Amino acid sequence: MQSKILLSIISLMVLLFVIGYSSDKETLNIEGVTGEILEIDDDSFLIQGKGFNVDLKYTSETIFKGKNRNELDIGDRVKTWYSSEPLDSNPMQATASKIEFIK
Repeated sequence: MQSKILLSIISLMVLLFVIGYSSDKETLNIEGVTGEILEIDDDSFLIQGKGFNVDLKYTSETIFKGKNRNELDIGDRVKTWYSSEPLDSNPMQATASKIEFIK
């Protein structure tokens, strides 16, 4: 009887650990491109960095700093962070975790 109770308690603790671990995953913040916005689409920006361009997608989880999404214009300079490794294509493709307007 005691072994069943102990097994139940251990199983519950493992379950809680797994649930807690999976819900605490943070968005990855890889320093991205700093450059000028060349194009603005419904869910992405084309940003010109030094010698390369990045098609930067944003989501509802992307943090905008300095200006809101709707305030950014072509020609604005931004610093970006990626939520995952960019895809090696031409232009590079990435998803933004943060986009900061540079004054």
